[in-house]
Amino acid sequence: MAATFKIPMSKMVLTLFLIAVAAVAGVVTWSFRSGLTWTGICLIAVAGPLAVFYWYMLYITPKRAAITVAEEGILLAAPPFASAVIPWASVVKTFPVNLVLDDDFAITKAVKHMSFAGYKSGVVKIKDNREAVIVTNRRDVLCIQTEDRYYLLGPSDLSGFIKEVEKAGP
Repeated sequence: MAATFKIPMSKMVLTLFLIAVAAVAGVVTWSFRSGLTWTGICLIAVAGPLAVFYWYMLYITPKRAAITVAEEGILLAAPPFASAVIPWASVVKTFPVNLVLDDDFAITKAVKHMSFAGYKSGVVKIKDNREAVIVTNRRDVLCIQTEDRYYLLGPSDLSGFIKEVEKAGP
């Protein structure tokens, strides 16, 4: 039976984002004393599209990120930055990693990557120019090592994820 684990953005980040958008809209409204028409035009032309873009990047993209542990392997879906199918036959080993304390897994270069307020998703280079796929909203992750690359996965329910990997894995 498959189990799915989510990796959402922190609710505090989303709340602060909404407060910042409201503050910018308030400042624009206050600073344009030339009338409601020009204020509305500025809010619609500038603040609106930027708010929609950032809302998509901070809420919609992380909300779609999921890790599914099944009998056949792991399905990682974190579009547009990371997605992979990891069959159990390709897994060399699994072990816990702390991204802050373990120097071997420090990110040295971003290939295709998003990192914001603790949320990380994408393909990166780590020490010794090794490639890693990272999807996490936390510092401690489970590293799934294959012959090709490392997968640094840290869903919100990390302990449940580790139990499922131990139960279904190699």
